[in-house]
Amino acid sequence: MTGRRSETENSAGQPNRDRPEGARTSLRQVLWGLVFVLALPTILVAAAGLYSSYRAERQATDLRMQETARALSLSLDREIEKSVVALQVLAQSSSLARGDFEEFYYQAKNTGLAEPSWIALSEPGGRVLFNTHLPYGVILPNSNRPDVLRRVQETRKPHVSDLYVGSLTGQRLIIIDAPVILDERVAYILSLAITPDVFQAIIRDQRIASEWNAAVLDRSKTLVARSRLPERYVGKPASPYVQEALAASQEGILQSVTLDGIPVRTYFSQSPVYGWSFVISIPETELAKSAQRSLFWLTVLGAVILGGILLAALLSRSIAKPVDQLVAAAQALGRGEEIPNPATTRVLEFDTIKKALVEAATGIRKHEREREEVLAHMAESEARLRLALNAGHLGSWELIPSTGAFTTSAICRANFGCGPDEPFSYADLIASIHPDDRVMQAEAVAQALATRTDLHVEYRAIWPDGSEHWIRVSGRMRTGPDGVLSMVGVSQDITERRLAEERQALLLHELNHRVKNTLATVQSIASLTRRSADNSDPAAWNAFMDRLHGMAKTHDLLTATQWQGALLEDVLKNELEPYQDGMQQRIRLRGPRINLQPSAVLALGLAVHELATNAVKYGSLSVPEGKVHVMWAVTTGAGQSALLVEWVESSGPPVKKPERQGFGTKLIQRGLAQQLGGEIKLDFVPTGIRCVITFPISTMAFDQGDVDKDRERYAS
Repeated sequence: MTGRRSETENSAGQPNRDRPEGARTSLRQVLWGLVFVLALPTILVAAAGLYSSYRAERQATDLRMQETARALSLSLDREIEKSVVALQVLAQSSSLARGDFEEFYYQAKNTGLAEPSWIALSEPGGRVLFNTHLPYGVILPNSNRPDVLRRVQETRKPHVSDLYVGSLTGQRLIIIDAPVILDERVAYILSLAITPDVFQAIIRDQRIASEWNAAVLDRSKTLVARSRLPERYVGKPASPYVQEALAASQEGILQSVTLDGIPVRTYFSQSPVYGWSFVISIPETELAKSAQRSLFWLTVLGAVILGGILLAALLSRSIAKPVDQLVAAAQALGRGEEIPNPATTRVLEFDTIKKALVEAATGIRKHEREREEVLAHMAESEARLRLALNAGHLGSWELIPSTGAFTTSAICRANFGCGPDEPFSYADLIASIHPDDRVMQAEAVAQALATRTDLHVEYRAIWPDGSEHWIRVSGRMRTGPDGVLSMVGVSQDITERRLAEERQALLLHELNHRVKNTLATVQSIASLTRRSADNSDPAAWNAFMDRLHGMAKTHDLLTATQWQGALLEDVLKNELEPYQDGMQQRIRLRGPRINLQPSAVLALGLAVHELATNAVKYGSLSVPEGKVHVMWAVTTGAGQSALLVEWVESSGPPVKKPERQGFGTKLIQRGLAQQLGGEIKLDFVPTGIRCVITFPISTMAFDQGDVDKDRERYAS
């Protein structure tokens, strides 16, 4: 034995690793190739992703900053237009038409325009009548802008100057001139002088980052306002880069250098009306941070992959030896020899393979027993399948098209209204299908058989008792061991699901109807608010939002009851609870239990919101000692029953009847009456507002027991 070497060993005493003819790649080479195949695409994809992220971030920044510049350029037009409109309104003054310059002087001085600013009145020839910057009566020199005054007289249109230094004050100013037309002629010219501080405030309100720079340019490309060092650069021309860009396009992006020598990426936009421009510049160092972040993460990824490659080199060395051991064990198994259980290779998968080889060598004798165990498992699996089908109310079936044989389970027969022991052929199935659905079922089965695809079809089945049920049938083609083609599948009664879908469609239709009604109400509120509010009234928007908030609270109340209505007392509390005191004495509610319909809840909620808002602003809820009493009752008269709601304010400021009818009054007196078909009485009594709302009981649902007890009670 010692004189011969094993066939599995070479001359060096090592396992024979001779490769078969044609094998030229080792396991180590495969592992290294796998590492590089995985690592290289990962690096490329990561680099492309990081670069794409950087480009996307850069493009998003450009788009956002360009939109910001465009929006702020439009705000310049709005700021100038506000001053122009103020001058045009002032030009309509009756005192100016009468020639009462002193009265007009004080009227112009108190216009409330942004400070610092002042107004001058001149004749077209250049004579200055007064300037609100100086006391009235001071003799002023003639205007040093005769060309501008002559242009305003000829065009009869307002004129906006560029930034220049005023001769009277020595300050940098922007002058807005507007003609005063009397008897179809330009009698005077109003001039408004505003300082760059107005435009400086626009920049300041944007909270521009300290490293960035924002600037406002007039038509001559002169700096009117600047976020960085305005005291140094306002009044100077913009950089040549910006001037050239503005001359070529109204808006855009460029690489430039600021006046203080900082390389920046600049976004500019020129206003469409007055030609002023807004410029925002971001230092290139800020934009480069994004690329630095991408490069940092790419470096980190490269380091991680390099570590993985080094680890793969170590692992490849520990894999080659266990592979040789596995080869020797497999050769022994092929010779039918017993394989001893070797020591661990310290690799879980290799140990598993070794264990499998050992078990394979010793387990051949157990083949028959294992086969019986497999058959038992198959029987158990079939039992579980039947249990699953029964639990899911799924009936199984099989159809052999060539013979017409049709096999069904008890649940399948039950889906078509047959008993578990009743015969049920394929002809019986066709006969039970609703006549209108038979063609569809036949076409679906024919197509599945012709194309060897799955069958999915839903149709109605008529049970022997005449009831109609929806059945879903699914099937799949199979070829048996004998080569016979058949279709097997399941059936399920989906009648309840179909009914649920129909109910859902009905609910969606109802929801659509209610949303349209709500949108119509919002449109009406917006329209009436716009017509009722003064164009210059800043509270109009707040009033509109308060009304929408009131509607939202009422919708929340209806949502809590699934839109089945709401109690009248809850509607009142929903609007008045924020103004109640701790003792529950300031606001008192009294009346029977009344359940309003959703339409009545929305209409009455809006009316109570308007009454409460008016009481908080002008009425009894505007003072601590003020009170509000709301009483309601169901009354009977010559006609149908009606609900009477009375709102009474007391202990508040004296009430005066308003000179004009506001939105709230219109809503209460017109909108509520039209929606509820009732009558509204609003009385402005000096001691407090009194509102009585009466509408038919048919517009609400109510609890009859509570109403009968209070049938005779009514608001005084």
